[in-house]
Amino acid sequence: MSSIEIPADFPVFHQEGELLMPTHLATGPWYPGTQHGSAMLLMAAMAVERVPSEIPRQVTRLTVDMMSAAPIAPIELQSEVRRGGRNVETLDLYILADGKECVRGSAMRYRLDEVPVVERLKFAGDIPKLPDPLPFPLFQQIAGRKGFHNAIEIRVDVQVKPAIMWIRLKQPVLAGLTVTPLMRVALASDWTYSIPAISNRILTGEAFDAQPYFGINPDTTINLHRQVEGEWVGIQTHATYDDFGAGTVVGQLFDERGAVGFCTQTVLIRHRKPAD
Repeated sequence: MSSIEIPADFPVFHQEGELLMPTHLATGPWYPGTQHGSAMLLMAAMAVERVPSEIPRQVTRLTVDMMSAAPIAPIELQSEVRRGGRNVETLDLYILADGKECVRGSAMRYRLDEVPVVERLKFAGDIPKLPDPLPFPLFQQIAGRKGFHNAIEIRVDVQVKPAIMWIRLKQPVLAGLTVTPLMRVALASDWTYSIPAISNRILTGEAFDAQPYFGINPDTTINLHRQVEGEWVGIQTHATYDDFGAGTVVGQLFDERGAVGFCTQTVLIRHRKPAD
């Protein structure tokens, strides 16, 4: 995955008082000095889970709007309960850098309860299997560059249609902080829109920038019916685009036990300039 050696205990973020300081592992590929979308979604999950609950709850929805790319600079996380309730609770979250809002989001939490449902309402497809590691570096062009791609392992099953990409976080998020299921699924979900391009590269060898346009995902919504189990998160993407500058992707989320929910993104499509 990378030619850079990263110590196993090196985290994505450091704590600086009340602020988070991104390390080089949070860096994204788009603009110098800015964070990867996965790191921003990871922070959104952290913000939600900082809000305590008096009763056991599970996050069933997380929606994140990326107002601008968060910088590699001290970050403030804010989160609060917007509306409380015994069964359903809604929260607001904000990610700020130097007082400027980079991310605005919301979450919904349900009270945990044991309610057996009929089998016809459960996932009826085949449970996907974690594939073997890729026989070649997926991101060879940035293998020597520091960034979030150094913090994860990716595997892709192109034998199923659509392809399923599996993502595992290899590094700690923060010293002394346990990586939670919500954090794992949040950081993985950022990749939903890119899976068709990644699987096409594996199948054809075509470069990521072969097309005269590019896409970015300004938003992500995750809907879950249970927590992810284990380290690996699989995403099977269904994508639709048209000629007016926008696309939509829907990804079904899996762990190695089965389906856990869905994630959706709207994709901004723009002409690629020679310098992009």
